[in-house]
Amino acid sequence: MKKTILALVAGLALLAIPVHAQDSIRDAVYADYHRAGGVYYMYPFHDHSVTPAPKGYKPVYMSHYGRHGARYLLNETQYLRSLDVLKAAHEQDALTEEGERIFDLAWNYYQDLCLYREGELSTLGFDQHFRIAQEIYKDNKSFFRKHPKITAGATQVQRCIVSMSAFCQGLMKMDPSLDIYQDASRADLDELCPHSTDNPRREVVVMENGRYKRTDPWGTKLGPFIDARVDYKAIAGRIFKDPMFPKPFRGTRAFVTDFYDLVFNMQCTPTDKSMADFFTPDERYALWEVNNYIHYMEAAPPATMRDWPAMLNLITMADAALESGEPEVRLRFGHDTVFLALISMLGADGFDIVPESADELSKTWYNFRAPMAATMYLLFAKNKAGKVLVKLVVNGDEAVLPVPAVSGPWVDWDDLKAFIFSNKYIPENKN
Repeated sequence: MKKTILALVAGLALLAIPVHAQDSIRDAVYADYHRAGGVYYMYPFHDHSVTPAPKGYKPVYMSHYGRHGARYLLNETQYLRSLDVLKAAHEQDALTEEGERIFDLAWNYYQDLCLYREGELSTLGFDQHFRIAQEIYKDNKSFFRKHPKITAGATQVQRCIVSMSAFCQGLMKMDPSLDIYQDASRADLDELCPHSTDNPRREVVVMENGRYKRTDPWGTKLGPFIDARVDYKAIAGRIFKDPMFPKPFRGTRAFVTDFYDLVFNMQCTPTDKSMADFFTPDERYALWEVNNYIHYMEAAPPATMRDWPAMLNLITMADAALESGEPEVRLRFGHDTVFLALISMLGADGFDIVPESADELSKTWYNFRAPMAATMYLLFAKNKAGKVLVKLVVNGDEAVLPVPAVSGPWVDWDDLKAFIFSNKYIPENKN
């Protein structure tokens, strides 16, 4: 019975991937190697449909969460972990012919484009949020024409602040008369990125009680999980004359995973260069599957509930806005792990399902659903009697939620809240 449910959910999950004629998430990764980059995948702009609120209901509140747009690798170290190994091998004549090609391409790419931009939003990331804002405006034009109160908040990270600016500029391009307030305060981190070490409400006692602890729900051992999928020596052997050359640095396995980051992050930067063809399709999928598991452990219940405060804030702020009766929009700009946590807690297209083992994870949960500039929003509609319906939109697509539908993607807000709070992984103390 459980396998039947997982198969059904996998089908629902594929509705959220703009892939045509694909039978599985696995096929989706093989069909577009960019998806093998996981959270480095670029926002999948595509045609999508919009389902208006049922008759008698009018949209009154929009609750949004957006991941920052396309960025460079996080820091200099993340680049040099692989580049320093390649450079040392080049200087010692320890590279194969293919290795020399890779070194030349990678080193020049870093020096010419990425140096001193580590962690920053790229021009592609700015364009993503500018365009996404315009799409959201067009999809909800009648609501925005009410001139709702719009507040925007971002974490204190450059790429998030500039993403917020780009998004707000996109809205203003559609309607210059909109009034938007922007902020980037530590006071809002419980809402935007609860697990941030800069969050003043990130209590040590909560960490000790396990909310921030990452616990594999299946007891998986990471080493064997990785080694069963990826032949690191074979990959390194195509670059180095001796596949053990990286061992004195951080090891062969670490070199390959560091190189993976460099290769797949290239799609997030303004370059026409690519090294993704170095990996075989099977290697790309295997590396993605490992990366996907690691992101599940960082973001999704039951592995962690560290970002539960973001969900609690979302619910509390929605209820307050609905009570006021005035049209309102809350925009949030943060990070991939919080985005994945939110759509997992909401059960979007089966993201709340915990499979029987880590080996089954990639059939229903995939981290490239938090691409660069990932965007979700809940649109709330209310009738004269005060009843509230809500729909969830993830990366432009209306999601299937794990509660009975009232009409199309629209569900009862009270039902959705009941589902969220019924999750056995949520801390007992919800206040």
